[in-house]
Amino acid sequence: MTILVTGATGFLGSALVTELVKRQQTVRILVRDEQAARKQFGEAVTIVVGDITNAAQVQQAVAGVETIYHLAGRLYHPATPEELYYQTHVEGTRTLLQACQNQPQLQRIIHVSTTGVHGITGMTPAAEDAPFAPTNPYEKTKLAGEQLALKAYQEQGLPVSVVRPGLVYGPGDLHLLGFFKSIQKGLFRVIAGGKACLHPVYIDDMVAAFLLSAEREQALGRTYNIAGDQIVSIRQLSTAIAASLHRKLPGGSIPLWLANLASDIFNLIPGIKGENAPLTRSRVAFLTHSRVYDISRARTELGYEPKVKLDQGLQLTAAWYQKNHLLEN
Repeated sequence: MTILVTGATGFLGSALVTELVKRQQTVRILVRDEQAARKQFGEAVTIVVGDITNAAQVQQAVAGVETIYHLAGRLYHPATPEELYYQTHVEGTRTLLQACQNQPQLQRIIHVSTTGVHGITGMTPAAEDAPFAPTNPYEKTKLAGEQLALKAYQEQGLPVSVVRPGLVYGPGDLHLLGFFKSIQKGLFRVIAGGKACLHPVYIDDMVAAFLLSAEREQALGRTYNIAGDQIVSIRQLSTAIAASLHRKLPGGSIPLWLANLASDIFNLIPGIKGENAPLTRSRVAFLTHSRVYDISRARTELGYEPKVKLDQGLQLTAAWYQKNHLLEN
């Protein structure tokens, strides 16, 4: 059986490919940079060089495969034009689905979306049928992409399942590195009491959910929100990160108005604005709004059960950062 993975060199994709290779599966990947992919995976995979929006290249990639994991995506950054997200998440998905229509051997397409389609959830965990409320171009175009995939299941009979990862962390992730760095340096303070809640999931558990969604017959045409076993407040999460770094989180809290004011000031200072700033409006939003999910459908239908506890996962993540010299010793 041949398996195609798009987005294979990203955080989620590389972890999935590594596990598939470990299971001695025949893996094909669609990538733009062959040299980087070969450095990452060696000779363990077959590489098709191409872009997810190029019909001929995508057709070559999907030819003869039984399972597709569609992870190709563009990470959110406030400065990225919306059109680029649309091209990757919507047009790229459309191109892939069209290429799949004449592949009778195809058994499953795992379309990877995001729990971000629900936007800010508040303290009530969002199930798969909760209202959609995307907050940025990344989430909006991810929603449009998953809707295209489900439409292809309903109208063309393509074997689609949709998986929505939550806040995934672990070795290989750079999204939370700045969080770890600020805590390690003693610079981090919670905002507005640190009461907002998040629902992190460790990378190994996320990969397990991908594999289960491809294996279970009842997953056809279904959508799954995937998160870890523990909802945590920002204060709890930052305290646990501090412990993984052998630090203690300073007490106190920054008022929300002051955090927003500081973000606006940093944005005006040459040299430290943007991602180099200690605070940005997007980071303040991340730290002050709850995003939590109901994973009971994945538990019931897929047999998904997150196994890695938060403290253990954060320790493994911190160790990887230190091993790769991403944190100060």
